[in-house]
Amino acid sequence: MKPFRHKMRPDIEVQIKKMVIATTSVAAIEEWKDASENQNVPLYNYRGDHVEQVVNLAKHLASKIDADIEVVSLAAWFHDFAKPGLGGVAIRDHGVASAELAKDWLLKNGFEELLIRKVCDVIKKHVGLTLEAPLSPIEAQILWEADKIHKLGLVGLLQYILNGIRIYPGNSLLEFHTKLVEFLPLAEKIARSVVTERGKELAIERLETLQNLTRILGSELSSDS
Repeated sequence: MKPFRHKMRPDIEVQIKKMVIATTSVAAIEEWKDASENQNVPLYNYRGDHVEQVVNLAKHLASKIDADIEVVSLAAWFHDFAKPGLGGVAIRDHGVASAELAKDWLLKNGFEELLIRKVCDVIKKHVGLTLEAPLSPIEAQILWEADKIHKLGLVGLLQYILNGIRIYPGNSLLEFHTKLVEFLPLAEKIARSVVTERGKELAIERLETLQNLTRILGSELSSDS
């Protein structure tokens, strides 16, 4: 005798899903709250991690060509200084504001005015997700590339999801995947805006990684996989 298979009504499954999401949401809120309150460090320091990664990448790019690594390094450390969690607050033109804050700090700490002007100029020019033409001086192009290449690849994907938990509370992995798919055309434009030889290599490599990981994530989340 064949086993009896009960066909569940669609409305019942919808009802069960609502119940599961509602009850697990309450638990999840408490778990994240407890995890954050019981630590002396943030659950994840996105801003600090981003800046440090950009500094390392900018130094790497600068080392491959004739660029002033001191200018690049200082500009990289201060490039987001006007954003929350560093020296300021969220504002529209954070490049100009970050440059002003960097100028104040560098002056107080005895840096030469010529160096400060160069650093501030580079910081002001790092904004924008794509470029119509390469930036000048080369140090500005390097900082821009380091900041944008960092949004690609596995690092970019992980930081997007980790920081996205805060920006898009309640989003599922499926919803994050949808946002990643929507980001891919812009990611391609970012890669095309990179002009330094080493930067191009990294941009293409990381873009392909991001594309592949987005495809794999979509496949695993799909009921057809």
